[in-house]
Amino acid sequence: MTNLEVIFRLQIIIRFFLLLSFSFCQESSSKPKTFSPLTKKVYNFSKLDFVTSEGEFNEAICTLTIPDLISDSPPFIAIYYRRENSQWFTESLYRKRLRFSFKNGVIKLDRSNFWDWFEIEEIKIVVIY
Repeated sequence: MTNLEVIFRLQIIIRFFLLLSFSFCQESSSKPKTFSPLTKKVYNFSKLDFVTSEGEFNEAICTLTIPDLISDSPPFIAIYYRRENSQWFTESLYRKRLRFSFKNGVIKLDRSNFWDWFEIEEIKIVVIY
């Protein structure tokens, strides 16, 4: 068997496995669940709310209390920021993920989500659950 025949057979085998993997890659092992109705809450904070009188970041905005939040269903959370003379932007443009934890109706946002707070004029936190 020549090298050309070996390469040709190897290409056929690789194409077969690629075709086989593409045919099964879209199947899901579990059926999707529908959650309805969804609730959306928007929390607005101005610079007066998230900066203390001492000029420090107010950690109180990192804790959101939502009594009807269910612990087995994680909420979707988005944080939007607005700088002075600027449009709204979201953290997802700059970082991989938002850091938070939730339990018994309380959402604790990680302080690192507000890394640029001293340049921000307004913050909106959107919670969908």
